[in-house]
Amino acid sequence: MFKNFFSTVGKIFSPGELGKSIISGVDKSILTSEEGIDYHKEFLKLYEPYKIAQRFLALMFTGVYLMVHLITSIAHFILVLMKQNAEHVIELYNYNNEGLGTIVLVIVSFYFGGGAIEGVVNKYKTKKENDKN
Repeated sequence: MFKNFFSTVGKIFSPGELGKSIISGVDKSILTSEEGIDYHKEFLKLYEPYKIAQRFLALMFTGVYLMVHLITSIAHFILVLMKQNAEHVIELYNYNNEGLGTIVLVIVSFYFGGGAIEGVVNKYKTKKENDKN
């Protein structure tokens, strides 16, 4: 029984295998530029479903928000032309802003702001690299 145990422990902790696994781990932890590009390409492929879901959510929330605003604007315009009381339409407009306004603002900010921030960061990096040269 002990013989099997010690032979198993010896296989796990043998110096030759340990050295190979250390070298392999160090090699995998240091990426060349080609490996980094390959990993980035793989990441982009895996990220595509998330982007589709993100676009769907952005269109869904902003579509509802804008549709309610369009309908309330038309109703308000008609009621003003007919010289009717438009307080209930204004209340619906305010309710839409309170309920969906913040959500739509956050979604649109993340959706468009991410690309804008990335563009500014890339421009800053390029400027910094040009200044070094």
